[in-house]
Amino acid sequence: MKHLWVLSLLVFLLVIPTVPGMYVQTVESIQPAEATPPNIQAHVYGEDYSEYVYWDVSLTNYRNIVQKVTENGSRWIMDYTMASEEGPNKYARNYIIQQLDFLSLGRIETEIVGNCLNVVGRLPGYLPGNNPAFAISAHYDSADGSPGANCDGSGIAAVLELARVLSKFEWPLDIYFIAFNGLFTMNGMEGSPQVANLFNNREIDLLMLYNVDTLLVQDIAAPPDERIQFGYAEGTYHNGQYWAELARQMSNNIGTNKIVPIPASSFYLWSSSDHYAFYQRSFPNVLCAFESGIAFDGSYQNSNDRWNNGDYSYALGRETTACIGASIASAMSRALGEPYRSTYEYSLGSGLWEPVYITVSTPTFLNISARWFGGKSSFYLLSPDDTLLDALEFNYTSAWESSEILSRYVTQTGQYTLWTYNSDYRPVGYEVDVSIDTDIEGNGVLDSEEYWIDPALFSSDQDSDGLSDAEELLLGTDLNNVDTDSDAMPDKFEVDNGFDPRDPSDGNADADMDGLSNAQEYTGGLNPFSADSDSDLMPDLWELENGLNPLVDDADLDPDEDGFSNLEEYLNDTDPQEPERMEVPVEYIVTPVLLIAVVGALFYVRSRKDPWN
Repeated sequence: MKHLWVLSLLVFLLVIPTVPGMYVQTVESIQPAEATPPNIQAHVYGEDYSEYVYWDVSLTNYRNIVQKVTENGSRWIMDYTMASEEGPNKYARNYIIQQLDFLSLGRIETEIVGNCLNVVGRLPGYLPGNNPAFAISAHYDSADGSPGANCDGSGIAAVLELARVLSKFEWPLDIYFIAFNGLFTMNGMEGSPQVANLFNNREIDLLMLYNVDTLLVQDIAAPPDERIQFGYAEGTYHNGQYWAELARQMSNNIGTNKIVPIPASSFYLWSSSDHYAFYQRSFPNVLCAFESGIAFDGSYQNSNDRWNNGDYSYALGRETTACIGASIASAMSRALGEPYRSTYEYSLGSGLWEPVYITVSTPTFLNISARWFGGKSSFYLLSPDDTLLDALEFNYTSAWESSEILSRYVTQTGQYTLWTYNSDYRPVGYEVDVSIDTDIEGNGVLDSEEYWIDPALFSSDQDSDGLSDAEELLLGTDLNNVDTDSDAMPDKFEVDNGFDPRDPSDGNADADMDGLSNAQEYTGGLNPFSADSDSDLMPDLWELENGLNPLVDDADLDPDEDGFSNLEEYLNDTDPQEPERMEVPVEYIVTPVLLIAVVGALFYVRSRKDPWN
């Protein structure tokens, strides 16, 4: 019996090492570091955020600000000496200062200007130099005895809500948020002249000052698109009319179609609100937003001007605020070498019309393409004076690829209208793309051919990283740091490969999903968008783990001289650096062993039966 156990153990020891799967080769893999979520603000260059800004303006926030500013009663001051006294005027001022800091997360720099204690906040643009700026303004005092919810809590709410929304971005130009004081003093308008004088002394050039003054009552008899008036200076188109029409474009194409441009000669409040102090001091680019229903506003500048007045429509204030913000975003969306592009989506029931406003600031080709999900549609292009320029009808178009609707050269500045008519029997959804050249400053140079930047910066490179200082400014990277986000990938490499040089998380990301992070691919000189940089059919990660060169085609080499090429080792999941043993098939070993065991057992049994053995 003892001999039988010995033979069984011998069979077990011979058979076990040949069982498939019992030999495991362990390899340390390269693991990417834990990703860090990005925490950066949108750096605006060549990107139109007008729709985002429009929809981010909150009706609830807007109404709450009006309530907060006005709930303590009248903020009237007889003269500048009352501005520093305890009372609602001081409370409102302190609240505005606190909110400008809080809503912008500390990005808005605030100062007090003049003896009327005007509040001026500045959101710095990222471009250096003496560039033009935008401003949104309102007065925080009110008429004697009036809580001033509509006049002008509605304007202060626009200033503060836009401070919140616009501070989410890094804009190329400065944006000022101004709260004037002293509109109703015994000496007349005192506060805004002090700010206008300061801007003159500092040589601040304003692309546009949006002054917001009393918004919440509409003319019930006015057309639906004439609920809020934007008064502008008459004269050069680019000084005011362009900006009023741009706001109307935003309201129609994105919003609720409530804005109508009004020339100064027909505008009720032109010489009576704070923008006029700037206009008198050689700031021609000014607008004033004002309610259309002044004739129906029984609470104007009296004790009934309270935030909970049932006659007030806060939707009008929210629309004004949103369209001003969208206009500013649109104006700062320019990019060198690129025309202005915008896309609008809408749907039309059978037999219905939809207008798209296109504000033209310079002679340009007006290029319009569209795709829609349905049948027949007609398009009509009207000039600013409503002359029909084009009428086109299409039976069908691709729902997936845009088709050219028209390309027409126009020379007249002003607001063109593209009317869409759904002549199909079904509802139709449209996506319309508009491309035009612009010159918003009216200096005769296309916006695509200039930027608010010193051309010399395109020839300098302070950190010698291959990106000019101008490119770094436009990208938002550090002029003195080759790796702005410290993710182990230089800015130039990230730009060339489509990564974000301001987002550290893409260093740990893995664009080609090969197990190597983007930063590791850069360090190794590999292609971050290919799992096999040298195209030798062996993945980069496997080559690195096995001591091969992922930048050289070494598939046919045999470094361990075992007769198997590197590619064969990869396909066989073996180590190209260690010679492989000649493996004998299991059946070649098991069968003889079993035969020996059987013969031995028979011999043993036979010997037990033969007494002579």
